[in-house]
Amino acid sequence: MINIEKFRHIAIIVRDLQKMIEFYTHTLGFNIKRTFEIESDDFGKGVNIPDAKAKGTHLIHPNSNIEIELFEFINNSTPNNTPSIANAPGYRHIAFIVDDLEQSYKILEEKGMEFFSEPITVKEPKEVAGFKFVYFKDPEGNIIELNKLPENE
Repeated sequence: MINIEKFRHIAIIVRDLQKMIEFYTHTLGFNIKRTFEIESDDFGKGVNIPDAKAKGTHLIHPNSNIEIELFEFINNSTPNNTPSIANAPGYRHIAFIVDDLEQSYKILEEKGMEFFSEPITVKEPKEVAGFKFVYFKDPEGNIIELNKLPENE
């Protein structure tokens, strides 16, 4: 077994880096930690994409130490036109805990976010009863979940 010291980041490959930076900073309150451009033989070898060139931004939220890495490949020849659906295999969504789910829902709805449903309160099974959640998508279709945990958790 390896010894993982801590969780570092979640990477999201994007088509429009600037648009996604604006969404995550202005809509969800993330801060930019660093921006960079990368293009080298080693990078191409490491990601298994010959001649890879990318722009990236690491974002961090004031209430967390986990970063989101937005990555736009400049010479991307593989378009990402497959829509995200909640039950597709693989990484599916990012979840954030909020202090007031209903208020967060209203704020984001006023900003034009379209949700899968209104906020849901789970009634059963009893192990997760009282858990509240709602799903929506960022501007490029990546699913985001907002959570409000039960008070007794």
